[in-house]
Amino acid sequence: MSKSQLRAQAIAARRAIPHALLVQESRLVEENLASQDEYRDARLVASYVSKEDEVRTDEIIGRMFAEGKRVAVPLMETRSVMLVFLEIHGLGELSMGHFGILEPGRDAPPVPLNVTDLVLVPLVAWDDRGHRIGYGKGYFDRALAGRGRSLAVGLAMESQRIQKVPEGPSDVRLDMVVTEKRALRFERGAA
Repeated sequence: MSKSQLRAQAIAARRAIPHALLVQESRLVEENLASQDEYRDARLVASYVSKEDEVRTDEIIGRMFAEGKRVAVPLMETRSVMLVFLEIHGLGELSMGHFGILEPGRDAPPVPLNVTDLVLVPLVAWDDRGHRIGYGKGYFDRALAGRGRSLAVGLAMESQRIQKVPEGPSDVRLDMVVTEKRALRFERGAA
């Protein structure tokens, strides 16, 4: 099956998850993430802002603020077709942007990913090697390519796991996947 076919199948399956179950599993993902040393040690975290059927990040972002962490979230630059991460101090600073995703204002301070400790990454599907399927536009892959030593952490549900994600030349592998049941770590550079 092609990556686009897998993407369409995975999106349909994710959209079929009842909202209450998504909220419950998102809370478990949050607790599992918060129990990881990499999260506890992080001072500056870049995080996606979740859409309606993704692992919820609003509670995670709120938790990070409560714990004194600095948080940056993406803004889609339409001219360059790149994600720019900007620091926020509260979810109230976000407004509706591209693709129906909440985004920070353009006046927020930019944060290069290579100075962050963690980058929380959305995904449509993932495999046990740390490969992910995103939405097909490559925004996060391009951003992650410049993350330096920052860890790329996919937030996912076990139900999004597939046997093998087809790899493309511009795909960037995750360093970790955190689900409602476990955290998997992958050796950077190894497949």
